[in-house]
Amino acid sequence: MPPQPKWKEEEHPTRFTMGYWQMRGLGAPIRMLLHWGKQNAEKTKPFAFKDVQYTQDGDGVNKWFKEDKVKMIEESNPLANIPYLIDHEEKKTIVHFLAICDYLGQKFGLDEKEVDSEQRERNAQIAMEVFDLRNNVIRLVYKFPNSVRTQEEFDKQLPEHLNACKKTYQKLESWLGFYDFTYFAKKDEVSSCDFHAFEMIDQHEHYQTLLAGGEKRDVLSEFPRLKKFHRAMRNRPELKTYFESKEYTDFQLNNHTLANSWDGPGPSSMK
Repeated sequence: MPPQPKWKEEEHPTRFTMGYWQMRGLGAPIRMLLHWGKQNAEKTKPFAFKDVQYTQDGDGVNKWFKEDKVKMIEESNPLANIPYLIDHEEKKTIVHFLAICDYLGQKFGLDEKEVDSEQRERNAQIAMEVFDLRNNVIRLVYKFPNSVRTQEEFDKQLPEHLNACKKTYQKLESWLGFYDFTYFAKKDEVSSCDFHAFEMIDQHEHYQTLLAGGEKRDVLSEFPRLKKFHRAMRNRPELKTYFESKEYTDFQLNNHTLANSWDGPGPSSMK
């Protein structure tokens, strides 16, 4: 028998696999967390992660619903859903956004382990508050009854949405002032809730550029603590690789194809 090829072993083992649609949406905070964890692990126990991106077309829908989801239900998690996270080392499959963020927050040492710690309590409250803001965005960008369905309706509803989101901004601003924090669950250190908070603020920074007539509203100027938080997250060296990736620079903010839905044009359409 002739000599067999020696396959090069993976430089760093794939520790995690995440799966989500090929857009930012709920995938963005999870990707940020994985980039953060990977950067911090470079000098200790380096790992790689795989980002499974289902395309927003018939092929992607069939790949998830008819293949991967069926297999996941049978083999690893009866609650199979998107987003999902596979921890290959622990041999676990975790689904649902908040559960994944909590899991990675624990794994990467961002959140305290004691369930009754003040940091965990603050983190959980902000995670839910930010999710309320996302639910308001969903009503703006997805095609539900009595919701936005066309460019014209989007242009009409967008200023109203941006004004309404100030209520959430004010609550978040007051929270940071009450604790005198830079981040939401710890004074000067990042917690898992901060990744979704950043993403939602960052999405709204983009939506402000889409106002009809070229009107530009610097909403964050009214909320200096939120502006400081957004800038601090954007400048974190642990997230440099994420902010340089196509998943941040090119992906649409939300799904505009599935279920005949539509959202305002995202970053890739502005190029």
